[in-house]
Amino acid sequence: MLRMLITSTRDAVARVLIPDAAAVYKKAWSLRLIELAAVADVILNVVPVIGDYLPWWLTLALLGGAYVARLLTQKKEAPVADQ
Repeated sequence: MLRMLITSTRDAVARVLIPDAAAVYKKAWSLRLIELAAVADVILNVVPVIGDYLPWWLTLALLGGAYVARLLTQKKEAPVADQ
């Protein structure tokens, strides 16, 4: 239920800000990894019992993966100041 609410809210906001939000989200691996890092961090801090099963460095690894995903997927073209 909560996941559906978050997804529909994100989609509504994305439609206003980004015309083709669905296509962008399908390619946005960095965003997915950041969301997973946030969920992992909340789980590790709120539910200490789960901390025994999840490593402490999981959040750092997911954020590092998001950084690498962003670098790999961005275009290699330099921005032009004249346009």
